[in-house]
Amino acid sequence: MGPGEPELMTLKAFRVLKEADIIFAPRAKTKSGSLAREIVERVLEERKEFCELEFPMIKDEEELRRRYRASAELILEKIREGKRTAYLTLGDPLLYSTYIYLLNALVEIDPRLTIETIPGVAAYSALAARFGFSLAEKDERVCICPVPEDLDLLRRVIEENDTVVVMKVAKRLSEVMDLIREMDLLDRTVFGSSVGLSGERLVDGTRGEPFALSEREGYLSTIIVRKGKR
Repeated sequence: MGPGEPELMTLKAFRVLKEADIIFAPRAKTKSGSLAREIVERVLEERKEFCELEFPMIKDEEELRRRYRASAELILEKIREGKRTAYLTLGDPLLYSTYIYLLNALVEIDPRLTIETIPGVAAYSALAARFGFSLAEKDERVCICPVPEDLDLLRRVIEENDTVVVMKVAKRLSEVMDLIREMDLLDRTVFGSSVGLSGERLVDGTRGEPFALSEREGYLSTIIVRKGKR
């Protein structure tokens, strides 16, 4: 699906969705609806059959495995009925996505199944493009990472790489920004929340814009720190 802006959906993904008989969409247990579904419904002219799959935001691996297997079995049921089936995911499907676990469950249940994964524009690519912010040049190193439990690890990652893309920020936003401030790197940092969606928030630290952010802006947010960028 890309980061959320409908025009950043690939032509291939758009074609597949138009041809699908049923579209599965992930929905967090804490949300009233699927964001990915809302985006698709804005661009598809014809009405489609949708099925929202609820995924709880928990760390219990056994329970998550059970949920993904149940969702995979539901998808396989529709495939066996002869329905052309698609599954939505924001960003790129193989980067910190629920799709990865669903894919594994599908292959586990039916190894003969043919699955086509359509790549998408990652949130950090959309954020960098908004600011014309180079992610890397020449032999510079880039690290993409989630926020670790121990922020000292994030400090080391920033120290050891030229560019660091910080994802899965959520409720740790203020802590991460405090660390970047402490490292005197705010003027080499850009921030984006809900890029391309309603409620979008962008901050360009390279232009001296203040990072006056609230906790709610940690959701669907990405932070890029490039030490070589002044």
